Amino acid sequence: MLRLLRHILRPARLRIPARLFADGICVLPPTSREALGMDTSAGEAIAYNRSRVATATAVALYRGGFRLPMPDDHLDDAVRALAFPYSVPSPETRASIRAALAVLDADPTITVTR
Repeated sequence: MLRLLRHILRPARLRIPARLFADGICVLPPTSREALGMDTSAGEAIAYNRSRVATATAVALYRGGFRLPMPDDHLDDAVRALAFPYSVPSPETRASIRAALAVLDADPTITVTR
């Protein structure tokens, strides 16, 4: 409980530039239901939705100049700062963000334009 309160009261440490919709939500791909249909299993839907949030977060971080390694608190702040509906940072989401950041960083053909 104390750990949760510390996270809530702690100010965010990252400033993440991201393209936002008018309602303040970062651009995301379609949900699992929209992309995969109604026959998707719960496990597939969870994995898909976690990956879409992680990838969008990684792209926003990469555009902002952030690179690995990044502490867990910074990744949690990034997910919260982008205000994805129903998204709660988890170890799996952080691992997915790190994997996506590693792919972006490893590909020499990806550049950031402003």
